[in-house]
Amino acid sequence: MSNEISKLTPGEVWENFYQLTRIPRPSHHEDQIRQYVADFGRNLGLETIQDAVGNVIIRKPATPGMEKRKGVILQGHLDMVP
Repeated sequence: MSNEISKLTPGEVWENFYQLTRIPRPSHHEDQIRQYVADFGRNLGLETIQDAVGNVIIRKPATPGMEKRKGVILQGHLDMVP
């Protein structure tokens, strides 16, 4: 990891960000990043699905006691336009 990023906090967030920046992912060539994101979810023990069009869906259950609260969805693109 670059020296500047290694000084930022929280360190785990910036380490993940740095790893994402290392993966080339122009539009229509997202296989590597798709696999990285899917592995990330699976390594955390979370339900991880890749659908027929290439979306990666990671589901994290609610914290105990919060099951009746509304859920949160985070969405983003896997590709990066060079």
